[in-house]
Amino acid sequence: MPTHWGKSGTTAETISRFDDLAEHVGDPAAAAKAWTDAGFDDEQTAKWLEARCFDPEAARELHDLRVTPAQAANRTRDGRRDYRDTIAFKVASGDLSPRQGAARASSSR
Repeated sequence: MPTHWGKSGTTAETISRFDDLAEHVGDPAAAAKAWTDAGFDDEQTAKWLEARCFDPEAARELHDLRVTPAQAANRTRDGRRDYRDTIAFKVASGDLSPRQGAARASSSR
């Protein structure tokens, strides 16, 4: 089994710090593996979870569209359902597409 020195991942301890997202995250160990598989370490994962992005694939898509967790933490009412939450949460929930989230993150609204 190859060892990748220097490559760090996400730990269950990081996931467990975000109790407010527990119903979306599920099992912390499985979630940590999913975040690691998406290419995030503990520090990056914590930033996305602070922005309320509970889905590592949504975070990866936003990241690939050059959206930072700080930008994704902006709140909006836009999306398929009318409620106020972060862009990151709305993308993770499927209420905004990653491209719609990126557009809102870069707008001055």
